[in-house]
Parts: sequence; structure tokens; C-alpha cells
Amino acid sequence: MVSMKHAVSERLASLRDPKTKTDLMTAGLVTDVAVDESIVRIELSTPEGDTFGHDALAAAIKRELGGIEGVDRVRVSWPKESTCGCGSTNGTCDDQALSLPVLDPETARLHQAGIAEDSGFGEGGPEPIPSPEMDLPDEHWDGWPSVPQWDIDPTDATLTSGEEHARLEGWDFEIWWQQHPDELMYVAIQAMSDDTVTEGPERKHPIGRNVVVNLVYDQRREAVVAVYGTARDFRPFIEAFRIGCGLSPQSQEIEA
Repeated sequence: MVSMKHAVSERLASLRDPKTKTDLMTAGLVTDVAVDESIVRIELSTPEGDTFGHDALAAAIKRELGGIEGVDRVRVSWPKESTCGCGSTNGTCDDQALSLPVLDPETARLHQAGIAEDSGFGEGGPEPIPSPEMDLPDEHWDGWPSVPQWDIDPTDATLTSGEEHARLEGWDFEIWWQQHPDELMYVAIQAMSDDTVTEGPERKHPIGRNVVVNLVYDQRREAVVAVYGTARDFRPFIEAFRIGCGLSPQSQEIEA
């Protein structure tokens, strides 16, 4: 019988790094794999710059490993760099750790992770509320109607993908897109802007502002057929997409 860790390693070997076209282990993106009964923990390398790529990669890993028989939970993490200037590189701020109040034993026990697992509150927080499920494989949808969005995978080297950049209204827009065979582009746009302090002793916000919007562009109709996210105004994202990907009327191709 194949061990769960072996099955996990095989699934990870099937995922490719879009940049190097090699598997995640060879590319150095996965630094550690641990299997604890039905829980799989994956440690990724420290991201270069923003975590957008790691967020997409984590989703792909969870989707792939979640299909292994016996796996109940997949956790993907990576080192977080300190932003407070204390010199820590493992994501733990020494200054903040020293300022924590001393808790009495009973209160400290209640702060431990997994204190109420029998009630659905485990190490990762409350279990999600169950929803209707189908007894069908979740790796691919072969039913009708088709759902092109479910064919999109940031780690699939067989699909044409690209990254673009645009600056608009003082914001930096990082654009990731992937081409679907049905002449659809699936696009994720991350807008970032540093907080500035004009007067007073306030410290600059360590990570600035960050807004993410996703959209679907129909190349045959030359139209955005879906756009969703947390932004109040989607128009700057549409404009940044147009500028970053060099779109113009009657254009049918996007340069990689």
C-alpha cells in the first residue's frame, strides 16, 4: 500500500512552477512536507516580493492534495518577513513578543490552539459550515454546462500565462493572466499603494494598501464578461488591464 507521504510527493511532482517549468520541489518552492495522520503541512520558500504568486500556488496545492484518500486537511505556509524593524526574519516580532502580558495558567490554557476540537474549533480555527456535496471527483468537471474557470490552474505549464505591470492614479497594478482555449482570458489584478504621512509622528503603514480584483475577458467579443473583488470602483482595474496587456479595439492576441 502506497504511504500517504509518498502519494503527497507524487502529487507535488505533478505540479509545475510556471516560471521554470519544473516541478515544485526541483524549483525550490516547496521546502518541507509533513504528514500528521490526516493533516498535510506544506512549507513554501520565502516569496520574492508580494505573496500573490504564493497565494495562487497554495490554492493549487490544496486542490491537488485534497483529492488524496485519507487527507482531511492541507495547510500551506511560508516564512513571513518582519515589518516592524526589529530584525526578525522568521515572521515573529521580538519587540511584540516582549510586550505581551503575562497570563495566568488558566487563561494561558484557553489561548492554546485546538482547545475545543470536539466543538469544531481546531488549530486552524472553526471548521467551515457544511454545504451540499456531490459524490463526484473534484479534480475536473466533465458535466454540463461546462465551467471554463475550473480549467484555469496557475501551475499548468500547458496553458499560456503571463504577468504584466501598470501604474495608474498613483497605484501599482500587478496583473496575472492565463489564456483559456475558448478565447477567454482569466485575469487577477493586485493594486498596491504605499501609505504616506504628510505630518505628525504617525508611522508609515508597513504594508500599504492592497486590493485584488479578478475578471474574465472574452476575446471574441472584446469585452469583460465578469469582474469581481472587494474594490468599490472596478474602473481603474479595467483600465490597468487594458494598459498592461496592450489591448486595443479589434485586437485578438495578447503578447506573452
